Amino acid sequence: MHARPRPRSLERTRGGRGPPDDVEGAMSFWDFLWLLLIWTPLAVLWGVALADIFRRDDVSGGAKVLWTILVLLLPLLGTLIYLMTRSAGSTEEARVATQRARAEPAPPTSAQQLTMLADLRDRGVLTPEEFAAEKSQLLSPRPATAA
Repeated sequence: MHARPRPRSLERTRGGRGPPDDVEGAMSFWDFLWLLLIWTPLAVLWGVALADIFRRDDVSGGAKVLWTILVLLLPLLGTLIYLMTRSAGSTEEARVATQRARAEPAPPTSAQQLTMLADLRDRGVLTPEEFAAEKSQLLSPRPATAA
């Protein structure tokens, strides 16, 4: 009688000792590293580009279709081209954020001004009389101004 050949998945390495050589569906460390460090960031970048294409309100529908086709047919190259050529502030949220960043800072509140006055008094820059005068001026009601 002839012995049945063993399936390849049951063959062992190192002369029959050790774990199976080729377990179906097993992922090696290098496969996992390749997936984690290369494919996952590329997929995220691709998804960000597609989401950005559809969120933009400064691009016509036809241009959105063409960009989508380019990104879908050439995922890496199309995504890189899109991200390099898109304009900054291409969505309403980005434009609002840019305007807020460029806006002048708000004037200090009364509490912040009092803290600064107290600090100046403590360092000896203001005399107690000057501090009291500035404090009363700061806390006195001001007439409303038209903006």
